[in-house]
Amino acid sequence: MGTLHRRNEDTYEIIAANIKRFRKEAKITQAELADRAHYSHEFIRRIEAPNGKKYFSVDTLVQISNVLNIKLEDLVKGIGDEDK
Repeated sequence: MGTLHRRNEDTYEIIAANIKRFRKEAKITQAELADRAHYSHEFIRRIEAPNGKKYFSVDTLVQISNVLNIKLEDLVKGIGDEDK
């Protein structure tokens, strides 16, 4: 597996972990997040599932950050830390 491909997978995993953490801090379920963000429960479940293939747009991240009442930058915290 190439370095760029691995880095992209790591990026999605970090964002997914951040979504899950902030969702739990907000004390809402995956189903509630899905409903409020206008996505299916299955889509949110797939995003949060560890080591699964996940693809989502910046628009998706904006919508989720709005529902969780956090800054978009909070969802990408930790990306690139291994390069420092």
